[in-house]
Amino acid sequence: MKNLEQIRAQQALEFWRKQKPAGRHGRNESLSGKAGGDVVSGLAPFILSNGLLATAAFARKKGGGHETLMREVGRFLGDRGPNGRAMLPRAVSSLDDFIAVLVQNDSFLLQRAAIEALAYLGYLKRFAADESSIIAEAESSTSGHS
Repeated sequence: MKNLEQIRAQQALEFWRKQKPAGRHGRNESLSGKAGGDVVSGLAPFILSNGLLATAAFARKKGGGHETLMREVGRFLGDRGPNGRAMLPRAVSSLDDFIAVLVQNDSFLLQRAAIEALAYLGYLKRFAADESSIIAEAESSTSGHS
């Protein structure tokens, strides 16, 4: 059984693994931002200042990397994961769906979702800069232990 830290880390690594390397540092340009600053770095402070729902609405309007990352946060929160747990009452398939779930439920769920979103964004941020070397190291260490 894995703990939440392991689940967050694994999901963040899988997210970065699926992104198409394109721009500088091998990252998708929409996730790096126009001025070269990572989009992922700005989302947690935005949630702290404005709340999860407002951040999701902002990402929906802004599009690009903001929308991609907030959609990933929604996917993570709605996913049952290896321990059968999910923060949201159902899986979400889009940012609009994520916003709908947040609006339709009580404030306690919104508060818990915001806390978990911040924790997950922490892992997305930590692994964003160096995802290729971490993934390569993880794959090489598990290939001999199958």
